[in-house]
Amino acid sequence: MKTLKVLAGVLALGMLVFALASCKSEPKITVNAKVSVSAPDDPIVLNYAVTVTKPENDPPTVLDVVRQALDEMEIKYEVEENDEGKALSFISITSVDGNTYKKGFTDASQAFLGFWDYTVNGVEVTSGRAGTNLAEDGSEIAFTYTVSSTEELAEAADW
Repeated sequence: MKTLKVLAGVLALGMLVFALASCKSEPKITVNAKVSVSAPDDPIVLNYAVTVTKPENDPPTVLDVVRQALDEMEIKYEVEENDEGKALSFISITSVDGNTYKKGFTDASQAFLGFWDYTVNGVEVTSGRAGTNLAEDGSEIAFTYTVSSTEELAEAADW
């Protein structure tokens, strides 16, 4: 009988240790930001305040922050992913009015190309993708859909 009580006590202690160990949480990073998303003459999202919390070993990216805002506002979008399934950038975003702004050629003659560009705190980001650049607390992130002629883009690439 005494042996049974000791075994029950050891078992209870073991369960308590495992329960406490599972309650230990991984450190997290929280980013509060303001998000704007627009296309020509179509303000899709304007200065929407959003909070994203993710584990420290997978901190929030610029894309995570904007996706959270779009999800909260129930705005549809598609993302481009790499071979490992990591989201890198937007393929398309559809406004509340049903207008879809998609990356790629916008006309049958392939003379115009549409793409999503973004700034952080008013500064154009010159390297990295939205899904790889980390977001910082207090940032203002603005995604803008732009359409340019392929001629303009070719000239800009030659400089």
